[in-house]
Amino acid sequence: MRMVELVLLMTLVVAPAAPGSAQVLTVDVHAHRGGAGLAPENTLAAIRNALSLSVDMIELDLHVSADGAIVVIHDATLERTTNGRGVVRGTSLADLQRLDAGAWFNARFAGERIPTLREVLDAIRASGNDRVRLNLETKYDTRGPAPPAEFEAHLLQILREAGWRDRVIIQSFHYPSLERVKGLDHAVTTAALRSPLSPTLDPVGLVRSAKADIYSPGASLVSRDVVEALHRAGIPVVPWTVNQPSAMEMMLSMGIGMLRGDGIITDYPDRLIQVLRSRGIRR
Repeated sequence: MRMVELVLLMTLVVAPAAPGSAQVLTVDVHAHRGGAGLAPENTLAAIRNALSLSVDMIELDLHVSADGAIVVIHDATLERTTNGRGVVRGTSLADLQRLDAGAWFNARFAGERIPTLREVLDAIRASGNDRVRLNLETKYDTRGPAPPAEFEAHLLQILREAGWRDRVIIQSFHYPSLERVKGLDHAVTTAALRSPLSPTLDPVGLVRSAKADIYSPGASLVSRDVVEALHRAGIPVVPWTVNQPSAMEMMLSMGIGMLRGDGIITDYPDRLIQVLRSRGIRR
């Protein structure tokens, strides 16, 4: 990118919208796993901290227990983030919730448990925050048994019963999961995740084929050309996992935020909020 182009783009990004005009920049702050750099990931402690920061989205990972409960944990196995062993899909909810999911991060979080999705929704309701939204990843991991066939239907049922249908993004690397979500409820927003290990030359076509609304690539897959192509197609871009302020600035310079629905997924939402505030993008 020529320096003149970079200066022009950054001028457009930081310039305030003229009175009566459309907003120029909007960047949703997604707290990755609740803000995994600040509290034990996918726990109520992380969620409470994310709420205290006034993030826009809380990103969480969903697996299914042996007895069919939708639980919030990233890995298919228990060893990395709990004091347990084994496979989430092969463990009952009661046994999962006996485990400590916080002490591994810091002793002051000892006693944190693996929450269910229902418990997360209840905790957010109890906080009084009616603005925050959730970005929920349906996990399909080859290290464990596949989720049951009714995974997506059960997920949507929980969201409808709790009044959260319009406050979520459902994302996945497993695009048949997104297709099932759309088949069950076309109005639910979905996002196609993409790993840098599987780059694509046609992100617009990928999003369309996955029946998705948003493209969520690993940060190294983001370029100005990619963002512009997706924005021309009306597709927001939400890269992951962007943790350093310099990388956050780079995402902005490549056009992230120029379409409503754009966002950045980060383990450190406090850093991203500070970057946005420093540029006058966020109060």
